[in-house]
Amino acid sequence: MNLVAMNNVVMVLYYLISAFFLIAVVRNFVKTKDPQEAVLFSIVMIPFVLRILRLK
Repeated sequence: MNLVAMNNVVMVLYYLISAFFLIAVVRNFVKTKDPQEAVLFSIVMIPFVLRILRLK
């Protein structure tokens, strides 16, 4: 397995992990009734969304 293929595998796994955590935070965001927690969850979501969109 060459380095390019390993890099692609790691990149795909990285985005899958980011998507998993984003989905978990979105589920908590939807379930919460407390506005303060909703703001907290939305702030936590920002880095994961940016990673999935490949923005830094």
